[in-house]
Amino acid sequence: MSYRLYLLPVLAKSFTVDFFVLLPVLYAHKVITSAEIGYFGAVSIGMLVLGALVISRWLHRQSSKNILVLGASLAIISTVLLGGGLWLHALWLILFSYALSGMMVGFSMSATNALVANHTNQHNRYAILARSSMFGDLNRITFPLVVVLALRLGGLSGAIVVMLFVATAFAWSAATLPAESTAPEEPKLPPAKLRHNRVFQYFLGMEFLDSFASSQLFVFIPVLFLAKGYSLQSSLVLQTAIFLGYLSGRWVIGRLASKLSGSLAVAIAEAGMVATILLLLAAHSLPALYTLTWLLGVFARGTSPVIKALVFNSLHEAHIKQGSAMHVVAGDSGSALGQLAFGVLLAWIGVSAPFITAAIVAGLVAIFCVARLRQAPVPSPAV
Repeated sequence: MSYRLYLLPVLAKSFTVDFFVLLPVLYAHKVITSAEIGYFGAVSIGMLVLGALVISRWLHRQSSKNILVLGASLAIISTVLLGGGLWLHALWLILFSYALSGMMVGFSMSATNALVANHTNQHNRYAILARSSMFGDLNRITFPLVVVLALRLGGLSGAIVVMLFVATAFAWSAATLPAESTAPEEPKLPPAKLRHNRVFQYFLGMEFLDSFASSQLFVFIPVLFLAKGYSLQSSLVLQTAIFLGYLSGRWVIGRLASKLSGSLAVAIAEAGMVATILLLLAAHSLPALYTLTWLLGVFARGTSPVIKALVFNSLHEAHIKQGSAMHVVAGDSGSALGQLAFGVLLAWIGVSAPFITAAIVAGLVAIFCVARLRQAPVPSPAV
Protein backbone atom coordinates (compact mmCIF):
# COMPACT_ATOMS: atom_id res chain seq x y z
CA MET A 1 0.00 0.00 0.00
CA SER A 2 2.87 2.41 0.81
CA TYR A 3 3.89 3.11 -2.78
CA ARG A 4 0.25 3.72 -3.73
CA LEU A 5 0.06 6.51 -1.14
CA TYR A 6 2.52 8.36 -3.40
CA LEU A 7 1.43 7.07 -6.81
CA LEU A 8 -2.35 7.53 -6.74
CA PRO A 9 -2.37 11.22 -5.69
CA VAL A 10 0.26 11.96 -8.33
CA LEU A 11 -1.73 10.28 -11.12
CA ALA A 12 -5.00 11.89 -10.03
CA LYS A 13 -3.58 15.41 -9.71
CA SER A 14 -1.58 15.17 -12.94
CA PHE A 15 -4.66 15.87 -15.04
CA THR A 16 -5.14 19.28 -13.49
CA VAL A 17 -1.53 20.07 -14.39
CA ASP A 18 -1.70 18.66 -17.92
CA PHE A 19 -4.97 20.34 -18.90
CA PHE A 20 -3.85 23.69 -17.48
CA VAL A 21 -0.41 23.59 -19.08
CA LEU A 22 -2.20 23.31 -22.43
CA LEU A 23 -4.24 26.51 -21.88
CA PRO A 24 -1.49 29.02 -22.90
CA VAL A 25 -0.62 26.71 -25.82
CA LEU A 26 -4.23 26.81 -27.04
CA TYR A 27 -4.13 30.60 -26.64
CA ALA A 28 -0.91 30.92 -28.62
CA HIS A 29 -2.44 28.76 -31.40
CA LYS A 30 -5.54 31.02 -31.39
CA VAL A 31 -7.82 28.17 -30.36
CA ILE A 32 -9.00 30.21 -27.34
CA THR A 33 -8.81 33.89 -26.37
CA SER A 34 -7.01 35.39 -23.38
CA ALA A 35 -10.30 35.69 -21.49
CA GLU A 36 -11.09 32.05 -22.24
CA ILE A 37 -7.86 31.03 -20.50
CA GLY A 38 -9.60 32.20 -17.34
CA TYR A 39 -13.05 30.85 -18.25
CA PHE A 40 -11.88 27.37 -19.23
CA GLY A 41 -9.74 27.08 -16.13
CA ALA A 42 -12.50 28.38 -13.86
CA VAL A 43 -15.02 25.90 -15.30
CA SER A 44 -12.58 23.03 -14.75
CA ILE A 45 -11.83 24.00 -11.15
CA GLY A 46 -15.49 24.78 -10.48
CA MET A 47 -16.37 21.24 -11.56
CA LEU A 48 -13.51 19.99 -9.35
CA VAL A 49 -15.10 21.69 -6.35
CA LEU A 50 -18.50 20.25 -7.31
CA GLY A 51 -16.96 16.78 -7.52
CA ALA A 52 -15.40 17.17 -4.06
CA LEU A 53 -18.76 18.28 -2.62
CA VAL A 54 -20.47 15.23 -4.10
CA ILE A 55 -17.81 12.87 -2.80
CA SER A 56 -17.96 14.42 0.67
CA ARG A 57 -21.37 12.79 0.94
CA TRP A 58 -20.25 9.47 -0.57
CA LEU A 59 -17.09 8.99 1.47
CA HIS A 60 -19.09 7.50 4.36
CA ARG A 61 -20.78 4.95 2.08
CA GLN A 62 -18.55 4.25 -0.93
CA SER A 63 -15.07 2.76 -0.85
CA SER A 64 -12.14 4.90 -1.97
CA LYS A 65 -11.32 2.20 -4.52
CA ASN A 66 -14.70 2.52 -6.25
CA ILE A 67 -14.42 6.30 -6.36
CA LEU A 68 -10.91 6.10 -7.82
CA VAL A 69 -12.02 3.65 -10.52
CA LEU A 70 -14.80 6.11 -11.46
CA GLY A 71 -12.29 8.97 -11.53
CA ALA A 72 -9.86 7.01 -13.73
CA SER A 73 -12.65 6.23 -16.19
CA LEU A 74 -13.50 9.93 -16.42
CA ALA A 75 -9.79 10.69 -16.95
CA ILE A 76 -9.70 8.49 -20.04
CA ILE A 77 -12.97 9.94 -21.39
CA SER A 78 -11.96 13.58 -20.84
CA THR A 79 -8.60 13.07 -22.57
CA VAL A 80 -10.26 11.43 -25.59
CA LEU A 81 -12.74 14.31 -25.76
CA LEU A 82 -9.91 16.86 -25.62
CA GLY A 83 -8.17 15.15 -28.52
CA GLY A 84 -11.42 14.98 -30.46
CA GLY A 85 -12.16 18.65 -29.83
CA LEU A 86 -8.73 19.69 -31.09
CA TRP A 87 -9.07 17.48 -34.18
CA LEU A 88 -12.60 18.73 -34.99
CA HIS A 89 -11.84 22.35 -33.98
CA ALA A 90 -14.90 22.14 -31.71
CA LEU A 91 -14.54 24.68 -28.89
CA TRP A 92 -17.56 23.33 -27.01
CA LEU A 93 -16.06 19.85 -26.96
CA ILE A 94 -12.77 21.17 -25.59
CA LEU A 95 -14.66 23.08 -22.89
CA PHE A 96 -16.63 19.94 -22.02
CA SER A 97 -13.40 17.96 -21.71
CA TYR A 98 -12.06 20.58 -19.26
CA ALA A 99 -15.26 20.40 -17.22
CA LEU A 100 -15.19 16.60 -17.13
CA SER A 101 -11.51 16.52 -16.16
CA GLY A 102 -12.24 18.90 -13.29
CA MET A 103 -15.04 16.67 -12.02
CA MET A 104 -12.69 13.68 -12.28
CA VAL A 105 -9.98 15.38 -10.19
CA GLY A 106 -12.57 16.42 -7.57
CA PHE A 107 -13.65 12.80 -7.21
CA SER A 108 -10.15 11.38 -7.22
CA MET A 109 -8.37 13.86 -4.95
CA SER A 110 -11.08 13.60 -2.28
CA ALA A 111 -10.64 9.82 -2.33
CA THR A 112 -6.83 9.89 -2.34
CA ASN A 113 -6.72 12.47 0.47
CA ALA A 114 -8.94 10.24 2.60
CA LEU A 115 -6.81 7.22 1.66
CA VAL A 116 -3.57 8.96 2.70
CA ALA A 117 -5.07 10.38 5.88
CA ASN A 118 -6.43 7.00 6.96
CA HIS A 119 -3.05 5.27 6.40
CA THR A 120 -0.94 7.91 8.18
CA ASN A 121 -0.81 9.58 11.57
CA GLN A 122 0.51 12.83 13.01
CA HIS A 123 4.01 11.37 13.28
CA ASN A 124 4.43 10.54 9.57
CA ARG A 125 1.66 12.45 7.78
CA TYR A 126 3.67 15.58 6.99
CA ALA A 127 6.60 13.60 5.57
CA ILE A 128 4.36 11.45 3.36
CA LEU A 129 2.38 14.45 2.10
CA ALA A 130 5.59 16.32 1.29
CA ARG A 131 7.06 13.36 -0.60
CA SER A 132 3.81 12.82 -2.50
CA SER A 133 3.78 16.48 -3.54
CA MET A 134 7.40 16.24 -4.70
CA PHE A 135 6.60 13.20 -6.86
CA GLY A 136 3.68 15.13 -8.33
CA ASP A 137 6.02 17.93 -9.26
CA LEU A 138 7.92 15.56 -11.56
CA ASN A 139 4.89 15.55 -13.85
CA ARG A 140 4.70 19.34 -13.70
CA ILE A 141 8.34 19.51 -14.78
CA THR A 142 8.18 16.98 -17.60
CA PHE A 143 4.83 17.75 -19.22
CA PRO A 144 5.71 21.24 -20.54
CA LEU A 145 8.81 19.66 -22.11
CA VAL A 146 6.58 16.98 -23.70
CA VAL A 147 4.41 19.76 -25.15
CA VAL A 148 7.49 21.53 -26.53
CA LEU A 149 8.62 18.28 -28.16
CA ALA A 150 5.14 17.68 -29.58
CA LEU A 151 5.04 21.20 -31.04
CA ARG A 152 8.42 20.71 -32.67
CA LEU A 153 7.21 17.43 -34.18
CA GLY A 154 4.21 19.20 -35.67
CA GLY A 155 1.31 19.11 -33.25
CA LEU A 156 -0.26 18.28 -29.91
CA SER A 157 -1.04 14.63 -30.65
CA GLY A 158 2.04 13.48 -28.73
CA ALA A 159 0.85 15.29 -25.60
CA ILE A 160 -2.59 13.67 -25.90
CA VAL A 161 -0.99 10.23 -26.22
CA VAL A 162 1.05 10.83 -23.06
CA MET A 163 -2.09 11.92 -21.20
CA LEU A 164 -3.90 8.76 -22.34
CA PHE A 165 -0.99 6.66 -21.10
CA VAL A 166 -1.17 8.34 -17.67
CA ALA A 167 -4.96 7.84 -17.57
CA THR A 168 -4.51 4.14 -18.32
CA ALA A 169 -1.87 3.82 -15.58
CA PHE A 170 -4.26 5.57 -13.18
CA ALA A 171 -7.08 3.16 -14.12
CA TRP A 172 -4.82 0.13 -13.55
CA SER A 173 -3.57 1.43 -10.18
CA ALA A 174 -7.11 2.14 -8.99
CA ALA A 175 -8.52 -1.19 -10.21
CA THR A 176 -5.77 -3.19 -8.46
CA LEU A 177 -6.02 -1.26 -5.18
CA PRO A 178 -6.48 -3.69 -2.25
CA ALA A 179 -10.01 -3.90 -0.88
CA GLU A 180 -10.67 -1.75 2.17
CA SER A 181 -11.26 -3.18 5.62
CA THR A 182 -14.78 -4.30 6.32
CA ALA A 183 -14.65 -2.98 9.89
CA PRO A 184 -17.87 -1.32 11.05
CA GLU A 185 -18.26 2.19 9.77
CA GLU A 186 -17.92 5.03 12.23
CA PRO A 187 -21.11 6.98 12.84
CA LYS A 188 -21.22 10.25 10.97
CA LEU A 189 -20.64 13.12 13.34
CA PRO A 190 -22.72 16.30 13.17
CA PRO A 191 -21.19 18.90 10.79
CA ALA A 192 -21.41 21.44 13.61
CA LYS A 193 -18.49 19.69 15.31
CA LEU A 194 -16.21 20.71 12.42
CA ARG A 195 -17.68 24.18 12.20
CA HIS A 196 -16.79 24.76 15.85
CA ASN A 197 -13.17 23.73 15.27
CA ARG A 198 -11.67 27.21 14.99
CA VAL A 199 -8.13 25.99 14.29
CA PHE A 200 -9.42 23.85 11.41
CA GLN A 201 -11.42 26.80 10.05
CA TYR A 202 -8.37 29.04 10.26
CA PHE A 203 -6.25 26.64 8.23
CA LEU A 204 -9.06 26.16 5.68
CA GLY A 205 -9.09 29.94 5.20
CA MET A 206 -5.32 29.91 4.80
CA GLU A 207 -5.63 27.16 2.19
CA PHE A 208 -8.27 29.15 0.27
CA LEU A 209 -6.25 32.37 0.13
CA ASP A 210 -2.95 30.61 -0.58
CA SER A 211 -4.53 28.68 -3.47
CA PHE A 212 -6.18 31.83 -4.85
CA ALA A 213 -2.86 33.67 -4.91
CA SER A 214 -0.50 30.99 -6.12
CA SER A 215 -1.91 27.75 -7.48
CA GLN A 216 -2.78 29.02 -10.97
CA LEU A 217 0.09 31.43 -11.62
CA PHE A 218 1.90 28.78 -13.69
CA VAL A 219 -0.85 29.12 -16.34
CA PHE A 220 0.00 32.80 -16.85
CA ILE A 221 3.80 32.52 -16.74
CA PRO A 222 4.08 31.71 -20.50
CA VAL A 223 1.80 34.66 -21.31
CA LEU A 224 4.08 36.96 -19.30
CA PHE A 225 7.13 35.65 -21.17
CA LEU A 226 5.37 36.02 -24.52
CA ALA A 227 4.74 39.67 -23.59
CA LYS A 228 8.47 40.05 -22.87
CA GLY A 229 9.24 38.91 -26.43
CA TYR A 230 10.10 35.23 -26.00
CA SER A 231 8.76 32.48 -28.28
CA LEU A 232 6.08 30.00 -27.18
CA GLN A 233 8.59 27.14 -27.00
CA SER A 234 10.99 29.23 -24.91
CA SER A 235 8.12 30.32 -22.69
CA LEU A 236 7.12 26.71 -22.02
CA VAL A 237 10.71 25.80 -21.16
CA LEU A 238 10.83 28.79 -18.81
CA GLN A 239 7.55 27.57 -17.30
CA THR A 240 9.35 24.37 -16.29
CA ALA A 241 11.47 26.48 -13.93
CA ILE A 242 8.43 27.24 -11.76
CA PHE A 243 7.73 23.51 -11.42
CA LEU A 244 11.37 22.91 -10.41
CA GLY A 245 10.69 25.57 -7.78
CA TYR A 246 7.64 23.63 -6.62
CA LEU A 247 9.83 20.56 -6.14
CA SER A 248 12.48 22.51 -4.22
CA GLY A 249 9.91 24.42 -2.21
CA ARG A 250 8.34 21.30 -0.73
CA TRP A 251 11.65 20.59 1.00
CA VAL A 252 12.69 24.19 1.80
CA ILE A 253 9.37 25.33 3.29
CA GLY A 254 8.95 21.95 4.95
CA ARG A 255 12.25 22.31 6.75
CA LEU A 256 11.24 25.79 7.90
CA ALA A 257 7.97 24.36 9.22
CA SER A 258 9.73 21.65 11.20
CA LYS A 259 12.32 24.02 12.68
CA LEU A 260 10.05 27.04 13.32
CA SER A 261 6.31 26.46 12.96
CA GLY A 262 3.91 25.78 10.11
CA SER A 263 2.28 29.21 10.21
CA LEU A 264 5.59 31.06 10.43
CA ALA A 265 6.96 29.05 7.48
CA VAL A 266 3.90 30.00 5.43
CA ALA A 267 4.31 33.68 6.39
CA ILE A 268 7.95 33.67 5.25
CA ALA A 269 7.04 31.97 1.98
CA GLU A 270 4.22 34.43 1.22
CA ALA A 271 6.53 37.39 1.85
CA GLY A 272 9.12 35.82 -0.44
CA MET A 273 6.45 35.37 -3.11
CA VAL A 274 5.59 39.10 -2.99
CA ALA A 275 9.23 40.13 -3.45
CA THR A 276 9.81 37.59 -6.24
CA ILE A 277 6.75 38.70 -8.23
CA LEU A 278 7.84 42.34 -8.14
CA LEU A 279 11.31 41.41 -9.39
CA LEU A 280 9.90 39.06 -12.04
CA LEU A 281 7.74 41.80 -13.53
CA ALA A 282 10.77 44.09 -13.82
CA ALA A 283 13.26 41.51 -15.15
CA HIS A 284 14.01 40.90 -18.85
CA SER A 285 17.25 38.93 -19.10
CA LEU A 286 16.94 35.16 -19.54
CA PRO A 287 19.12 34.16 -16.54
CA ALA A 288 17.17 36.49 -14.25
CA LEU A 289 13.85 35.14 -15.53
CA TYR A 290 14.92 31.53 -14.96
CA THR A 291 16.11 32.30 -11.43
CA LEU A 292 13.08 34.36 -10.43
CA THR A 293 10.62 31.88 -11.93
CA TRP A 294 12.27 29.10 -9.93
CA LEU A 295 12.08 31.21 -6.76
CA LEU A 296 8.42 31.98 -7.46
CA GLY A 297 7.76 28.23 -7.53
CA VAL A 298 9.62 27.73 -4.24
CA PHE A 299 7.57 30.36 -2.41
CA ALA A 300 4.26 29.88 -4.22
CA ARG A 301 3.61 26.16 -3.75
CA GLY A 302 6.15 25.03 -1.19
CA THR A 303 3.41 25.97 1.28
CA SER A 304 0.94 23.38 -0.04
CA PRO A 305 1.98 20.24 1.93
CA VAL A 306 2.63 22.34 5.05
CA ILE A 307 -0.91 23.74 5.03
CA LYS A 308 -2.42 20.34 4.20
CA ALA A 309 -0.58 18.73 7.13
CA LEU A 310 -1.70 21.53 9.44
CA VAL A 311 -5.31 21.00 8.31
CA PHE A 312 -5.19 17.25 8.94
CA ASN A 313 -3.37 17.67 12.26
CA SER A 314 -6.12 20.01 13.49
CA LEU A 315 -8.74 17.27 12.98
CA HIS A 316 -9.96 14.51 15.25
CA GLU A 317 -9.52 11.09 13.62
CA ALA A 318 -13.30 10.70 13.35
CA HIS A 319 -13.45 13.84 11.16
CA ILE A 320 -10.65 12.95 8.74
CA LYS A 321 -12.88 11.95 5.80
CA GLN A 322 -15.13 14.99 6.01
CA GLY A 323 -12.18 17.27 6.70
CA SER A 324 -10.19 15.99 3.72
CA ALA A 325 -13.08 16.71 1.36
CA MET A 326 -13.54 20.18 2.87
CA HIS A 327 -9.82 20.82 2.37
CA VAL A 328 -10.19 20.00 -1.34
CA VAL A 329 -13.23 22.29 -1.58
CA ALA A 330 -11.47 25.19 0.17
CA GLY A 331 -8.25 24.94 -1.83
CA ASP A 332 -9.82 24.44 -5.21
CA SER A 333 -12.51 27.07 -4.64
CA GLY A 334 -9.61 29.48 -4.19
CA SER A 335 -7.97 28.11 -7.32
CA ALA A 336 -11.19 28.49 -9.34
CA LEU A 337 -11.71 32.08 -8.26
CA GLY A 338 -8.04 32.84 -8.85
CA GLN A 339 -8.10 31.31 -12.34
CA LEU A 340 -11.24 33.23 -13.28
CA ALA A 341 -10.09 36.52 -11.74
CA PHE A 342 -6.63 36.31 -13.28
CA GLY A 343 -8.07 35.53 -16.72
CA VAL A 344 -10.42 38.51 -16.53
CA LEU A 345 -7.63 40.79 -15.28
CA LEU A 346 -5.39 39.60 -18.11
CA ALA A 347 -8.06 40.44 -20.69
CA TRP A 348 -9.19 43.74 -19.19
CA ILE A 349 -6.01 45.27 -17.78
CA GLY A 350 -2.93 43.45 -19.01
CA VAL A 351 -0.42 40.71 -18.35
CA SER A 352 0.95 42.26 -15.13
CA ALA A 353 -2.45 42.45 -13.41
CA PRO A 354 -2.76 38.78 -12.34
CA PHE A 355 0.72 38.84 -10.79
CA ILE A 356 0.15 42.10 -8.92
CA THR A 357 -3.15 40.73 -7.56
CA ALA A 358 -1.41 37.52 -6.46
CA ALA A 359 1.24 39.56 -4.66
CA ILE A 360 -1.40 41.59 -2.79
CA VAL A 361 -3.26 38.45 -1.61
CA ALA A 362 0.01 36.73 -0.64
CA GLY A 363 0.95 39.79 1.42
CA LEU A 364 -2.38 39.60 3.23
CA VAL A 365 -1.83 35.92 4.02
CA ALA A 366 1.60 36.73 5.47
CA ILE A 367 0.09 39.45 7.68
CA PHE A 368 -2.70 37.13 8.89
CA CYS A 369 -0.15 34.41 9.74
CA VAL A 370 2.01 36.78 11.75
CA ALA A 371 -1.05 38.15 13.56
CA ARG A 372 -2.14 34.60 14.40
CA LEU A 373 1.31 33.75 15.78
CA ARG A 374 1.24 36.77 18.05
CA GLN A 375 -2.15 35.73 19.44
CA ALA A 376 -1.49 31.99 19.88
CA PRO A 377 1.49 30.25 18.30
CA VAL A 378 0.50 27.20 16.26
CA PRO A 379 2.78 24.16 16.68
CA SER A 380 4.48 22.79 13.60
CA PRO A 381 3.19 19.51 12.15
CA ALA A 382 4.94 16.36 13.26
CA VAL A 383 7.39 14.98 10.76
